[in-house]
Amino acid sequence: MARIESPWNLPDKTVIRADEVDREIRITDFALIATLLLRTETAGPVPLNELTMALLVGLAAMRPARGGARLPAVPVLLVGALLALLTYSGIANDVEWTRRIGHVVIMAGLVWAFGTGRISLRSAGLGLATGLVVVMGLAVVKVGGDYYPGRITGFLGDPNAGAYFIAVLGILAVFFCDERWKVRLAVAVPIVAGLVLTYSRTGLLAGAFAVVWVLLGRRLGVVGGAAMAFGLVWIVDNIPKSLTTFGPFSDRSGSDALRERIIAQEQVEIAAAPWYGNGPGTATVNIRDLEFFFHNSYLATRQEGGWGALLLVLGLLVYTFVRLSPRSRRGDLAAAGVQASVIAVAVMATTLGEVLLDTPVALVVGFGLGQALRPAPEDPPDG
Repeated sequence: MARIESPWNLPDKTVIRADEVDREIRITDFALIATLLLRTETAGPVPLNELTMALLVGLAAMRPARGGARLPAVPVLLVGALLALLTYSGIANDVEWTRRIGHVVIMAGLVWAFGTGRISLRSAGLGLATGLVVVMGLAVVKVGGDYYPGRITGFLGDPNAGAYFIAVLGILAVFFCDERWKVRLAVAVPIVAGLVLTYSRTGLLAGAFAVVWVLLGRRLGVVGGAAMAFGLVWIVDNIPKSLTTFGPFSDRSGSDALRERIIAQEQVEIAAAPWYGNGPGTATVNIRDLEFFFHNSYLATRQEGGWGALLLVLGLLVYTFVRLSPRSRRGDLAAAGVQASVIAVAVMATTLGEVLLDTPVALVVGFGLGQALRPAPEDPPDG
């Protein structure tokens, strides 16, 4: 029997396509994701943005998966193995590991929530865009701290860490806030300006390589694209020193010398570590009785969980990158944006310790898996 048309026959949102539902703005997702950029401590030991991310995962747990979606087996196995390895390392090394593992559990929760369509990608993209613009604006007027005069910091903290958040999350913000190019451009302009004002050499390279990927790299096949991505990261780690200390960076010789001493001590720590690393939360070194975080996230991850932990995290990023390659090549700019953010993560990890086991990585993977739930473009791009 044909269905009787009536004004009381309201649309059933459970049968609307995922990409249509995802265009709606969900205020909870928007607001909680926006707080991710408020990198400040609460009254207790847990940062505010970590509490809000835990709340977001909790809210997602009360929502149905998009169309019954489940995480693919590969990321489930990789994340599960990473948590098991880090927990074992913490117990075996008899270090305080609960807070660090709690952080990784929240990351795993975000991957699950985004990857099963429980969080609106557009709402999250707008939240990232709003949070970045507000936090960068506050930093310009010295609200939230001015720890490095001449470079924006504020709630972003260290300018290099700030560049990591701006570059990686800024790419996601640009490509997921809206599908209209004018809106994307309006978001991109302040993000690029903020990245420049951090005066982070690695951050600027990460941003530049992301543009190269979206314009050129995404058009390559899986093998060619992977080779190009690897080449871009290799370039960062092999740039002649004379090219990194010119112009506005000519006064970095002192900080570069300290970085070299820190990395040398990192190598000593790792050389003495067992196969499972020295335990979660141990990626620090002491130089003249002062404690410094590792300045290389590849080494930091090995310090915390050995080669196994590093390969598991990189495997998660590579899986996300490769899974989106067909969509990216066919003209899915959001998929290309996720791939660009993977490249930005890999670049920033060469000179910053807290990268591969930090929340932006979970968002990159989550956005990528969430984007994979959307209908893919069927026609290849012109040319």
